[in-house]
Amino acid sequence: MSTDKPVRVALLGCGAIAQAHLRAIAANPGVVEVAGIYDADRSRAEARATEFHVGHIYNTWHDVLAGNADVIAVLLPHDLHAKFAVEVLEAGHHVVVEKPLATTLAECDAILNAAAKAGKRAHPVHNRIYDPGTDAAREFITSGAIGDVFLAQTVGLEPPQTVSVRPWLGTKAGGGGVLMAQAVHPAYLLRWILGDLSEATSIAGTRKVLDMTSEDTAIAVYRFQQGAIAEMTGTFGMNVGPWNHRVTFYGPDGYVEICNREGVRGLSEKHFGDRDIHPLLPDLEWGTGFARMWADYAHGFRTGEPTRVSGLDGRAAVEMILAAYESSKTRRTIDFPLPA
Repeated sequence: MSTDKPVRVALLGCGAIAQAHLRAIAANPGVVEVAGIYDADRSRAEARATEFHVGHIYNTWHDVLAGNADVIAVLLPHDLHAKFAVEVLEAGHHVVVEKPLATTLAECDAILNAAAKAGKRAHPVHNRIYDPGTDAAREFITSGAIGDVFLAQTVGLEPPQTVSVRPWLGTKAGGGGVLMAQAVHPAYLLRWILGDLSEATSIAGTRKVLDMTSEDTAIAVYRFQQGAIAEMTGTFGMNVGPWNHRVTFYGPDGYVEICNREGVRGLSEKHFGDRDIHPLLPDLEWGTGFARMWADYAHGFRTGEPTRVSGLDGRAAVEMILAAYESSKTRRTIDFPLPA
């Protein structure tokens, strides 16, 4: 692939998340550009094309595969990720797949094997790895400001509207409930900071707030190979706010917290010279991570160099969630790695 031409991206699926990707691509002129968009619902594709000034709408999925896009972004319900990602790779394109990469490890492996056979790349949408807030927290930790992390907590509080605006999310098409749809984000972020895992324990709520196939509320606890433990809490059941996403890392000498409402803040007497809470990054502008992600992936596509997130990272995030489901089902602690 030429290193002096923009990477051309075709989008498969024009639902709500396509807006984030179209904005991110537009934020990288000369680096990545939209080759065209496709949705089985033509009217939805036309609406997105008008909204984002997209010049080409594909008529069929065959046209997308036969087109001149360098990479195709699969922005579909979870249970369709593997099928279409494999078709993309077999047709000779790179693929970027919305999270989760797939809903089973077998599906993840099918994608990774197809990528290896085709000599192409498969990347998951792990946008929070690219958020400036994540970088700020990670740098604070690696600087030694709080000492070695021994505990982490994540909270994801969302309303039922998260599911109602994506009706398929409440069905088997979601591949799970709040853990697969929401908590996969902090899961891959925890692994980015703390490394590989050794075991998982989880429990799902049975007092359903939403009429959905899988869990609307769950708690998962992980132990990492370096010894730290982390607890993830997620729900779609908060009818009234605050709707909040927060990740906190604790060390013996302080803590650092990423919060969608309060930015990144930390406490470290070693770093600040006092025991007050200080802002590290006051504002988290949602969507920034998508733009930085596409810039990194485009560079990888053009040069062949490593990117911050790989297809194996996508598989590892799915493995974290599946381990939690297995624990909740069997009521026991699950060791990593899971059987392939």
